[in-house]
Amino acid sequence: MNPPPLVVPLVESIGRNFCVVLASGSPRRKELLDRLNLDYKVIPSNFAEDLDKSKFASAADYVISNAEIKARDVFLRIKDQSDKPVLVIGSDTVVVSPSGAILEKPASPQDAAETLKSLSNKTNTVHTGVCLIVGGADAGKVTIEKTVESTEVTFNDLDDEMLEAYVATGEPTDKAGSYGYQANACFFIKEIRGDYYNVMGFPCARFYQMLRDLRQRGVL
Repeated sequence: MNPPPLVVPLVESIGRNFCVVLASGSPRRKELLDRLNLDYKVIPSNFAEDLDKSKFASAADYVISNAEIKARDVFLRIKDQSDKPVLVIGSDTVVVSPSGAILEKPASPQDAAETLKSLSNKTNTVHTGVCLIVGGADAGKVTIEKTVESTEVTFNDLDDEMLEAYVATGEPTDKAGSYGYQANACFFIKEIRGDYYNVMGFPCARFYQMLRDLRQRGVL
């Protein structure tokens, strides 16, 4: 059952006064953003997500850079096409293995299986970067707001039967770290410490706080 729609004056005001764009084609991010009852459209970024991970001091730095590049790509494409100021939402999620390796979407079912084996009976960390860019229309100041949310996820011992069955569903294909906490991976995830929705790909509470902060500063 879908939750009842929220009617929040701040959100209604943003929808009326800004052209709001989600710079991501992720169905999970759209699902979560829809719950806020925000008037927005989806324009996926064309960014190839090919940054050299070795150039970054941490996975958090890497993921927020991806989120910002996605947001900038879409902002530059649409800022002169709207008669209202633009608010672009960029986001990116990565999973960090216990050894510190950055795990993104698997290249193949075999890659997914190997990734899941490496996470079995261990704790991994999910980082989601969110970048908001506000500007356009009046050719005034452009504001960029960025944040990273981190959540720890602990797996049970993942036996071969469950591993093979899970990979066979195809569910790991489009997910960082090769698993979706909100779906069938719930059968082998022991514990989560932090924002549940961050693991889905969008830290809802942190995002709403960003909107509140921008309003208090007179940006929204």
